[in-house]
Amino acid sequence: MKKTVQGLMVLCALLWSTGGVQGRDLLQNVQFDVYGLAGGSTIVDAQYFDSAGRLYHTRFDPNYKFSIGVAVPYNKFLSIESGFTYGPNNLVLTNTNVFPHTSPLSVTVFPVNDYLGTLSAVVHAPFAPRHFRPYVEAGVEYDRFTPTRSAILEGVLHGWASTSTALITHNDKFGFNLGGGLDRKLTKRITFRIDARDHVTSSPAFGLPNSYNSGAIFPVKGRCSDIVYTAGFLYHLGKL
Repeated sequence: MKKTVQGLMVLCALLWSTGGVQGRDLLQNVQFDVYGLAGGSTIVDAQYFDSAGRLYHTRFDPNYKFSIGVAVPYNKFLSIESGFTYGPNNLVLTNTNVFPHTSPLSVTVFPVNDYLGTLSAVVHAPFAPRHFRPYVEAGVEYDRFTPTRSAILEGVLHGWASTSTALITHNDKFGFNLGGGLDRKLTKRITFRIDARDHVTSSPAFGLPNSYNSGAIFPVKGRCSDIVYTAGFLYHLGKL
């Protein structure tokens, strides 16, 4: 019995050591890039709508954006990238019947935070003039347009457009992104990146109905184009 237990212990030790070697070999062969980018965002999604015989206009303020993510190379030119982007883009509601259009009496600002989760294919060019390697990318994404607590409170207490009260909520949207940029390798592991991407979804309505009724409405139509322009660094992990 004692010899049997000793034999099992030796067998387990051998299996453990073999698994450990295989695990180390696997980790040595794994390679991926982590990145962090920061810059700005401009949302193109102007809307006009009528409420109680008054014409209203909405737009989003430009603001900052930052992105983090991981890119896994598939071959010399193609990599698969998963990322997360965040930044505020306030929704600005203007009563066009009140002049001037920039006065506090005509403009109401609803603070909004944007969250973008992306999965993209990045294809690099086979050339790098002056060590700058261009690339293009395309992918799918899931976005959330989230009004802040102050925006929700503004809607409840002061309403939306011609209504005296409104309940504004978040909008979840599926979309796609297209873009490109330049990579400049600084060291064996560090790369500087300049990136521009257009994130496209349908226009968010923030939970407000699209059709006319006795309450608040936001009859949006068309698409929302969030153009994000950033720069930052990639750090290569694993085998060179």
